[in-house]
Amino acid sequence: MFLARPDTLLILLATAAAASPICKLTPLDASWPSPLEWASLNTSLSGTLIKTIPAASSCYPSNPFNSTESCSAVSDNWDLATFHAALPEGIDYPIYANNSCLPPGAQGYVEDRGCAVGGSPVYVVDARSEEQVATAVKWAADRNIRVLVKGTGHDMNGRSSGAYSLSIWTRNFNSIQMNANWPVPGSNSTENVAIVGSGNIWYDVYSAAVAAGRVVVGGGAKDVGLGGYIQGGGHGPLSSQYGLAADQLLQATVVTTEGNILVANGVQNQDMLWALRGGGAGQYGIVTEYVLKTYPAPATIVSGNLELYTTGLDNENITAVWDAFAVLTRSIPDLMDAGLAGVLTASTGNVAVQSMASTAAISPEGVLVSHGVFGYNMTAAEMTALMEPVIASLQEVSNSTLNITWSEPITYSNFIAFFNSTNTSPSGAGQVSLMSSRLLGRDQLSNRSVADVSSYLQRIIPGSNKTAGSLLIVGMQAGPGPASVPEDMRGALNPVWRSAYIHAIALGAPMNATANPQEMLAGAGDWMNENKETIWREWAPDTGSYMNEGNCFNTDFKHDFYGTSYDRLLEIKRKYDPSESLFVLTGVGSDEWDYNLNSGKLCRST
Repeated sequence: MFLARPDTLLILLATAAAASPICKLTPLDASWPSPLEWASLNTSLSGTLIKTIPAASSCYPSNPFNSTESCSAVSDNWDLATFHAALPEGIDYPIYANNSCLPPGAQGYVEDRGCAVGGSPVYVVDARSEEQVATAVKWAADRNIRVLVKGTGHDMNGRSSGAYSLSIWTRNFNSIQMNANWPVPGSNSTENVAIVGSGNIWYDVYSAAVAAGRVVVGGGAKDVGLGGYIQGGGHGPLSSQYGLAADQLLQATVVTTEGNILVANGVQNQDMLWALRGGGAGQYGIVTEYVLKTYPAPATIVSGNLELYTTGLDNENITAVWDAFAVLTRSIPDLMDAGLAGVLTASTGNVAVQSMASTAAISPEGVLVSHGVFGYNMTAAEMTALMEPVIASLQEVSNSTLNITWSEPITYSNFIAFFNSTNTSPSGAGQVSLMSSRLLGRDQLSNRSVADVSSYLQRIIPGSNKTAGSLLIVGMQAGPGPASVPEDMRGALNPVWRSAYIHAIALGAPMNATANPQEMLAGAGDWMNENKETIWREWAPDTGSYMNEGNCFNTDFKHDFYGTSYDRLLEIKRKYDPSESLFVLTGVGSDEWDYNLNSGKLCRST
């Protein structure tokens, strides 16, 4: 799992002078490679090995690591995902690197902690070829050194960070080739595909596809990378139409920790292909290239928004707004079957107040609901016609006492214009948060009473601080798309996606600012397990969660993230990574390991 017991930590530190087979190697071990050995590796990699220099070192006395980034530049850009993506060691959520070297003013900064490499990799390979990746990972695996993978560092659960590790940076695998007649291995058919390097970001892939009159199933943010996104499943603005990104994978080039370069498709290394289709990121090998199905670009995209809230303070209004929210939530499966997708956000407390488009005072006991919907190849009038019965139902519930606003839909002439409208601000980074999520289907939504759904919504949204409020994000990202994916394209992706309609994310865990990162994360994880996971399991005991946006302290992660695919994935993991060099939180087989942020040690559970 993640946290080592304090008494275990003392034992580990006491025996650190000698390498232990139960732990991955650290610089305290006698067999840790010498500077000369690292230099020799660098030579074999044509000079692409980078020794980690924390960017914020320049913000500390004497700049202990000689960072070439100015402190002002680091501080000014710390909250931007693009800044961290461009740093060899950079990740969007530095708490998973133990907040090892933060600039003053950054969330989690404590002056007394100073600057250290800490939970970041010791070295990074700025790889340019599969051969370089193969050389590096085999070298590390042979020496019992942990290996990890970074594309953009966007991962929300710290899977691109780890102390005393060698990181493979895939940013240079950024080729994009559109092929309208790619021959499908083992068949006489062809597919219209995008052949893309794993180091790309989705905006670049979208742009190339649209220029060819096509679209691909990808992420909802411009600067999210392909690598871990696809391997974890990957939902986005087209997933309700065509399935998840993992469902589009026809072929992958992957490097294993034994130094083998494999092509996985329908006729060779089929088990690896199956695992990469949603079985989790950074666990089976380092992917350098994907071949993805494409689809005709929509002629038009229509986008609208429904807002719902109450300013009334009496119990009647409070009950009405929650019941109306339940009515809206119950309507989602029918709306999706009719061709709509979108994202609903529901906020309470100060989070709701700050989200208000108007200056109206929202009831502190109520909820602010903003439901953005979009549809492809339809008109604004057709979208409004789909929403009118829902709005009528909301008005009937509230007897017109609520504020219900339907904004006139906007029509976009191409996918890129629509995508840009949903990405008006740069992606953020540097924050501290923890999330819990659940996949919900018709059985948990439309087939439940308004009272049942209202009760669950009122229980799942609240955070640890009622005044501060909290947020629920409801993504209309499953439904017809995943359900209609052909059997031969389905891989290890948790099968519950096939019957789900929405992916709901709950926030609100307490983050103890006075604790060290390990204690902060453990405390928030315990709170999530007690206050969120128990409610999700009561509401939807037979579904699961989305691993890329789930609780990395989930005590039932095998069921919730992997479902019935877990046992087979464990066999594949052991086949292609026998040295267990690739470790990620809540990864396959991760329960057999303890990772301690304070010491940086990764050791087998005892």
